[in-house]
Amino acid sequence: MSMLHLDQDLIKDFDLYGEKEPWEIWDLYGGCNLQSDEDLYFFTKLKKKSQNSSRINRSVGMGTWMGEDSGKPIYSHLSAVQPLGFKKRLRYEGGVPHQVGQWIMHEYSLNIDLVPENDQGYVLCRLRKNDREEKKAEKRRKLIT
Repeated sequence: MSMLHLDQDLIKDFDLYGEKEPWEIWDLYGGCNLQSDEDLYFFTKLKKKSQNSSRINRSVGMGTWMGEDSGKPIYSHLSAVQPLGFKKRLRYEGGVPHQVGQWIMHEYSLNIDLVPENDQGYVLCRLRKNDREEKKAEKRRKLIT
């Protein structure tokens, strides 16, 4: 199997900051066939809130991806001075109430100082179904009944 074929199977190119809800994306790309500890990976282009803004629009469907941290630097073992990139953890908020907290996304971006200006704006994202939140909700329902 060639690396190109392997990459096409593992990482899709999809607009994660668009009209589809996280569970629709999950089902569309076979997430329902994964084990509970497996994730889906996507390349997606960041969208600015406005043309001159540096702020990113992370809306998704009727909700939004809310940041849980400001982004942790990722360093190479070759250099601890300048980070290669950053990892942000985001969670699905707003939108459909019973889906809030059920979806986690990690967004990996390259350090803009290391990327040519015309190649900036793409990130690698890992979409994860948050089974722990689903299990907590089940326990709450059982306690109520």
